[in-house]
Amino acid sequence: MATEPRRRGAARTDELLRTTIELATEGGYAGLSIEAVARRAGVGKHTIYRRWPSMAALLLDALSRVWTTDLDYHDTGDVRADLREQFLRSAPALAAPPIGPVYRALIAEAQADDTLRATLHDRFLRTVEERTLARIVRAQRAGELVAGADLTFPAEVLCGTLYYRYLLSTRLADEKAVDALLDMFMAAYGH
Repeated sequence: MATEPRRRGAARTDELLRTTIELATEGGYAGLSIEAVARRAGVGKHTIYRRWPSMAALLLDALSRVWTTDLDYHDTGDVRADLREQFLRSAPALAAPPIGPVYRALIAEAQADDTLRATLHDRFLRTVEERTLARIVRAQRAGELVAGADLTFPAEVLCGTLYYRYLLSTRLADEKAVDALLDMFMAAYGH
């Protein structure tokens, strides 16, 4: 009987990230541990600690791997349409497993852990805000939005409103909500 060859490098990392998402989806952040990931993946804890200093770091990498493409904007030359498409595309990712429940659990855990809160902001929220800001600044340079306005805070408001609805509210971030948000944004900054 042949045994499965040991995985190393990128294949091992991918396996550990997949295992982490599976366990987090099954039992939430509170029940997740390095020991559980190691046991499920059939490795020693040292294999995980060599790659990640903490459970939070491992989970953030796992979420990042799952969600990377959902943060990218298309650029059709119509800023409202591009914002709408991206917000509606990311909604299912934030609302459903594996990202939604795990991300909500991380937010809850971050309230008592300043390091985790800073990491969560740096790895996810800042990235979303920066990509949104980049898209609306391109639109401003193309003449779609009023010239000279600082769009940093509007980008934060656009993202923050949707994140609030996706992750903390029982209200939907559906087409009606996205359209209302974009109507306000375009009334304030559009031509």
